[in-house]
Amino acid sequence: MSSISDIRWIGAVYHLRSSLKNRWSLGDVLLALELSFTCYKWESFLHPRSCLVKAEQRGTTCRANHVDLFGYYAGRKVVSEGWLQYDDENQILLRLHGNAIKFYKSAKERKNCTVKINPMDVRRRLRSGAQINFSYGVDEEDDEDDNTAPPYPSHSSISVAVLSDKNPKFKNQPDVGITFNNNKDYIVYKTHSVAVEFLAFYVEIFSEEGKRIGACYALPSSLADSCGQSQLPFINSSGRPIGQITVEYLFVRNLRRPIPTQNMEVSYSRHWKKRNTIEVGHRGAGNSFTKFAAARENTIYSLNTAAKNGADYVEFDVQLTKDKVAVIYHDFHVLVSVAKRHPSGVPEVLHPADMHSEKHIDYHEIPVKDLKLSQLKLLMLDHVNFPQKKENVKKLVEDGEEEEDFKPFPTLVEALTKVDPDVGFNVEVKYPMMQSNGEHECDHYFERNEFIDVVLADLLNNAGARRIMFSSFDPDICSLISMKQNKYPVLFLCVGETQRYTRFQDQRSSTSLTAVNFAAGADIMGVNFNSEDLLNDPYPVKRANDFGLITFVWGDDLDKKENINYFKKELGVDGLIYDRIGEDERRRNVFIVEREQKRALFKMGSGTSTPQSSLTITVRRNFKPWPLHFRNSILFLHLFGQEHADIGRHLEEVDKGNAPAAD
Repeated sequence: MSSISDIRWIGAVYHLRSSLKNRWSLGDVLLALELSFTCYKWESFLHPRSCLVKAEQRGTTCRANHVDLFGYYAGRKVVSEGWLQYDDENQILLRLHGNAIKFYKSAKERKNCTVKINPMDVRRRLRSGAQINFSYGVDEEDDEDDNTAPPYPSHSSISVAVLSDKNPKFKNQPDVGITFNNNKDYIVYKTHSVAVEFLAFYVEIFSEEGKRIGACYALPSSLADSCGQSQLPFINSSGRPIGQITVEYLFVRNLRRPIPTQNMEVSYSRHWKKRNTIEVGHRGAGNSFTKFAAARENTIYSLNTAAKNGADYVEFDVQLTKDKVAVIYHDFHVLVSVAKRHPSGVPEVLHPADMHSEKHIDYHEIPVKDLKLSQLKLLMLDHVNFPQKKENVKKLVEDGEEEEDFKPFPTLVEALTKVDPDVGFNVEVKYPMMQSNGEHECDHYFERNEFIDVVLADLLNNAGARRIMFSSFDPDICSLISMKQNKYPVLFLCVGETQRYTRFQDQRSSTSLTAVNFAAGADIMGVNFNSEDLLNDPYPVKRANDFGLITFVWGDDLDKKENINYFKKELGVDGLIYDRIGEDERRRNVFIVEREQKRALFKMGSGTSTPQSSLTITVRRNFKPWPLHFRNSILFLHLFGQEHADIGRHLEEVDKGNAPAAD
């Protein structure tokens, strides 16, 4: 194809005899042993563009004057962030918030400083001014002939989002950086790299008047883990340390477990069909440990009970065992019952009635992550609140044998294979966080990338045609899920303003409005709000709607019918998650109802006297992307169709100059 302007190309594909399906995406070419193509942004409509070649053909030409506008199709604009595809490909997020900038000798806090951060490869000579000039001394010259330096950049340019701003979307970083005030602003910097072991960042701090105050480097050694915080001393032009800046960082790598090939043929990551409010069964049939639901929560039986009662989706919590198996369970800890040793040292034979007596039993709290799946299945375990609230808390494991579907700790794979396929799954990915009271939910947990890879691999390998959505209270987990796969949507779970629950320290979940800004900036599908917060102030729902985000609501307030009706009819939220779904009022799964209505319409429209033409469905596989230069990035055309081989051969010939020239 040939460029006829800065943003428009024209070309042709020959010998095409059938339909053509395609999407456009933006990315870069990775130069290695084989050409690889990254994806930064892509058209994420539910289905790709479609061209019926025979029907639209005029003479020997089809769509001669047709122009595609990136991201716009069938009256809609849908552009999503890309996902990570290769082992060397990483996305890096840097965050400034709280009391991030500290000056050692400043009598009063500086306001309206601007911070500029640029990525750099430590193997390459600095040509972008990313260096600190001292007023004395002479530097030793770099070796100009260093053969270890790569000929091309190993990272992308940086983009920035201000979550504390009205527009939290990522954009190009201004030349003078972004204004940051301590305890007011929240800034996120984003870049991609294919050589993180050599990735560093050059940080500059400017005064409100535009004068450079100081600068520093964040070297690979100061960004040692995949997630953490680094305090970087910055110096002035004379080399004197004058302060420090605290930077949080997150490295997101691609999914590194065997899964089906991820392509662009179908995506639900930003697809949501507007209908009446979706109703979701909380932990299946409901919270059983403190509310005595009819079925024990988070079991196969509970999930199927909710499906039988007409739930559209079921919500459940997923975490990992010590042997890295994804299991369904809510709390990070369990209680292990251990018989007390008799003072004489001789084991005491207990009557069955005394088996759970406090006089004979000790309880030990153990993290789920420290127990293998086999141990969780065999040990006598109790809910963490059982000893303190025996009257109100149901036992986790009952005495005697139970059928498998009634037992706690089903695996995620078991749920995917045993639960009614018509009910969707809202998978809450549990990851421990620091709470506002200074307590951590569960220290020394799994590395985030490794943790998410296990959960995603189970889903992508076993979900089939089931409807899936993810959610998490940890905003970084939401980012990882959306960057590692492009098929399923993600919701950010938010606590917000509350008197009922312990809040998290993470500023992104401190208020519902901040949660909306995070979801919009991270390009995920929506926010799952706390009912308690919205009953006091419903404005965050309007704010989310303005950004085109999907809105769900969870919380104990949904035990009351009047609150459910308020969120449905007055706020018009997209989904509600509550206990004991379908017990008080009979309902049917909306997806089953819609399917039956479609079948009825087809049956009414079909006649017996007129023979119907047959429809052949061809399984299409993703065609190798073909690159087109797009300013500093690359515009890719992804083709799907029966004639992908002919298209590929022809495009290769065009590239070699052996085929007819483009129009």
